[in-house]
Amino acid sequence: MAPLPSGAPAPRVCLVKKDWPEQEYGYNLHAERGKGQFIGNVDPGSPADKAGLIAGDRIFAVNGALIANESHKQVVGRIKENPLQCELLVIDEEGERWYRENKVDITPELPNIVRNGQQAHVGRSASPQPSPMNGNSNGHNGTSSSPSPVDSSSTSPPPTQWYSPPVPTVTTAVTTTRIVSLSS
Repeated sequence: MAPLPSGAPAPRVCLVKKDWPEQEYGYNLHAERGKGQFIGNVDPGSPADKAGLIAGDRIFAVNGALIANESHKQVVGRIKENPLQCELLVIDEEGERWYRENKVDITPELPNIVRNGQQAHVGRSASPQPSPMNGNSNGHNGTSSSPSPVDSSSTSPPPTQWYSPPVPTVTTAVTTTRIVSLSS
């Protein structure tokens, strides 16, 4: 694989873990012609939220398998393979556009992948990423967490302003699946 340019955005591997098989992952999976598979709503405090999934993230691999040529039903099947966890390779819409325009495939072998809030090693995403893993050992069942305190002396925007997904104006041929549990 040729080295990535210094401006390459970093895809993320989000390991979504449930505390028990019947617990919901806490996100909607969407498929739309021209957009592929992507994350819809993410429930605050859910396993998906804690793993770092963000509404609008494009999905390129599930549990290490590329899904570009798979149907929505096949992707749902991959997500449900393990009743307690799934691993998603994702990137936001802007990052996906960069890879498409630069004719670089997004695969699990890219050298700049961020894993659940860890630092990337290449490009503009080389600065620390906000970690969604805070609050997971609070003695609760993992379905809710307290927001982490925001340092008011910091010039960083509050967490709700870190990412604002684009709002689609026209939606056609959309398939949505609520990801719940292994039993169908």
